[in-house]
Amino acid sequence: MNPSPGTLPNAVDVIIVGGGVIGSVTAYVLSKAGLRVLVIERQDIGSGTSSSAAAAALLQTKTSIDKLTLANQSLKLLDNLHEQLGRRFEFAHTGSLLAACSEDEMQLVQKMHANLLGMGLDVELLDGRQAREVMPVLGENVLGGSYSPKDAQINPLELVVACADAAQAHGAIFSTFTELHGIETRGEKVIAVQTSAGRIETGMIVNAAGVWAPNVARMAGVTLPVSPLKGELLVTERRPPQMQGTLIAAKYLLSKAKAEGEEGWDAPKRSVGITLVQVAHGNFIVGSTRELADYDKRSTYEGIHELVHQLLELTPRLANVHLLRAYAGLRPLTPDGSPIISRTPGLPGLIHAVGFGGDGLAMSAITAEMLLGMLTGSADEALLANFTLERFKTLEVIR
Repeated sequence: MNPSPGTLPNAVDVIIVGGGVIGSVTAYVLSKAGLRVLVIERQDIGSGTSSSAAAAALLQTKTSIDKLTLANQSLKLLDNLHEQLGRRFEFAHTGSLLAACSEDEMQLVQKMHANLLGMGLDVELLDGRQAREVMPVLGENVLGGSYSPKDAQINPLELVVACADAAQAHGAIFSTFTELHGIETRGEKVIAVQTSAGRIETGMIVNAAGVWAPNVARMAGVTLPVSPLKGELLVTERRPPQMQGTLIAAKYLLSKAKAEGEEGWDAPKRSVGITLVQVAHGNFIVGSTRELADYDKRSTYEGIHELVHQLLELTPRLANVHLLRAYAGLRPLTPDGSPIISRTPGLPGLIHAVGFGGDGLAMSAITAEMLLGMLTGSADEALLANFTLERFKTLEVIR
């Protein structure tokens, strides 16, 4: 997948910086539409945030109506993408249960349930007994929950590989282990990039570099308000099937709101709210902590302890399941928790698709379609207005 130096084209229509979920899905959508696409990835595809993403695309975890609307549209597009790519990646609407263990948490569940109902989505409010019938792994202390049959389980790395292969079949080029060294501009136009594999002319760059996106933006003199959010996760041994779908602790929404600075919260050093899935080969994946920790990807005893404590609060019958490993990833987060899908003021040839936090997987397909619309003049401007770069008061353009 890595062309040798000197074999890259001299010019392309679009250069995508970043070979994760957003970059690879976008490469497929743009190349399928007939655009000449080059993806530049500093490591291998799917090696960044996508390699440590939870295996689910969920509606019940979205902390704002704007993100919920976007994720709902994206799930429909992921259905189409799954069929187009011959079902080459694991994807199924296995459902999710948002579970509460206290009255305060139950009020939060009822609020999310009302939001989903208001959008016309199929959700059901359950008491504790009904919740345990849907997901028997739950303990007796669960008071109730909200069940969404539409939420999906998905393998992020399989999605990245399937989209990259399909994009290449449509003529896209992936240059992995390639560093971006600079962005050349002339006035308000992008004209080329300088890379470790050579200079390539282009009038359009899509910055999908995740937590490294601010470095890309600085090459054009732009300050991008994106910070790395660390998330620690756990993987257990394989066990016989004990659950279907995704279990979401109501504490997850509280943790996410705190980390994103929403609802009046100030972001703490660490917050925890778990999701739990049992993947096809039997392992449970438990995620995750949320911690503003620069670019530190080490697991911690404190993080493991907090994840296990909350897991056993919800599912005490998993107490004797062995942990295989702990790992951590970095997620790109904006100050208001919503992504940036936007041209750069004064430099429209530089488009940013960053800042998704933990929502990049769920929002990948709709983001790619929005970017195609921006490039072809058919964008939904009303939808894009919610995700502009200009909404941040601290934006600095220093070119």
